[in-house]
Amino acid sequence: MRRWILGFVSVNFDLEFGPTVESVYPHATLSHTEAENIAFSSFPDCPQFEEGSQTHSFRIRDTTSLQGAVSRPTERPPPLDGFLYGFAFFTQSRDSSSKRGYSQRSLVLLTHHPYPALFDAVVAIVGPLYSRHGHPMLETACHNIANWPDPAKGMSLELGFLGSVFQVDLPGSSNEQQMPSSSALSDKFGPHRVSLGPTAPADPPIIVILEESLSHLWSIWECLVLCEPVLIYAPSPELTSQVAWWLRDIIRPIPLSGDFRPYFTIHDQDHSTLVNKMPPKAGLILGITNPLIERACKHWPHLLSIGCNRRYTRSKRPCLRAYTKLGSVHAPEKGLAGPKPGWATKTHNRYVSKDRALLKKVEDARHGDVRSQIEASLALRRHFGSRTNELLVPLHRYLNTLIPPPSASTATPRRLKAFSTTDFLASLKAHGSPLPFRSGSRRTEFYSRWLRTPAFGLWLAQQEEVVEEALRGAPRHQ
Repeated sequence: MRRWILGFVSVNFDLEFGPTVESVYPHATLSHTEAENIAFSSFPDCPQFEEGSQTHSFRIRDTTSLQGAVSRPTERPPPLDGFLYGFAFFTQSRDSSSKRGYSQRSLVLLTHHPYPALFDAVVAIVGPLYSRHGHPMLETACHNIANWPDPAKGMSLELGFLGSVFQVDLPGSSNEQQMPSSSALSDKFGPHRVSLGPTAPADPPIIVILEESLSHLWSIWECLVLCEPVLIYAPSPELTSQVAWWLRDIIRPIPLSGDFRPYFTIHDQDHSTLVNKMPPKAGLILGITNPLIERACKHWPHLLSIGCNRRYTRSKRPCLRAYTKLGSVHAPEKGLAGPKPGWATKTHNRYVSKDRALLKKVEDARHGDVRSQIEASLALRRHFGSRTNELLVPLHRYLNTLIPPPSASTATPRRLKAFSTTDFLASLKAHGSPLPFRSGSRRTEFYSRWLRTPAFGLWLAQQEEVVEEALRGAPRHQ
């Protein structure tokens, strides 16, 4: 089972101590810091929530990554990237026996794999069943997962789970772009059918969530590519986590170079490191719902705020399920804390032109049915995926000039020539870029900035490794 997940964590709200971990099934050792992070991250820190349930995800530091293999708990597999991913199903219901007047519980699926589309669907199935039937459902769920095949990279797998079957496509690497075909739309984005492992959940459609910021998505994409820190504020962690995963996805295959927190609370062990008076770290994506954190981040250069009307919270998934029914997102009611919905930037001036035909199509689809909203959301995802690949075209073209020709000597190893910023910019000026930059000078400025980002350094190292491995295995010229 632990090829896929570490286990299920049950969290209850204690009137005296707040959220507390009640149990981990199957047993797994959690440090005090991890248990506290999981407990607080599994509860929505937002005023809009009344009765109902919702799912969301979070990312916390795996403290065993700081320990040696010898001291790591035997039941804990080694972390893949130094973090744990939690997928929470939170429920709140009226309870007259409670002094708070409500019963509040969360079930958290804990894993080392960043597969939000899959695990969000899994916890959405097991969460309600666990609420009704208790511990036996976790035993059955774990047996199901234990029978899944290995999570091998690049594989298409059929995974049975509590009466549902998932057809899951796993990426070949964490930076691989995965794009479903339009003909597979009904299956790929069905609630319990096919999912692309690392992509964001498709419900509600992203064009509905980002209604207030659709015309600014081209600026947002540029900020992400340039490793600019982005603060995401929303009235629920379900929204922050879905938007954060979507933003991460649209810049693939560029590697993630900064910290990434789909939902971040004031109780996280890294709070003082990530939220302080210093300039935010490069590439940091932070999803929050607490106005106190938002006020502490007033000096951040970029804010993406998502709105939600409180009257939507009576559905089973508050603030969200009604989006797809009503096709509209509204600003919070007067008096609710938080910034005005939309995109706000203090420093960024867009480099590339928008695709205005696509923008018109997307804006029209907001008022259509659910299928048209999902189709438009998919078209938007494809568009930015294409733009990321177009960004890399001049880089690939230049790297090809650094590959040495075949040599007759077997004694001299073939090595990739060193990357030169001056030579690359000269190549860029001569051959251009597929991206529709607003001017030649803006194109040069954009690429000059990107070459100074940590993401470029990671990307270049990966490309050099691939090329040099190919050169080592290539036959010598005779």
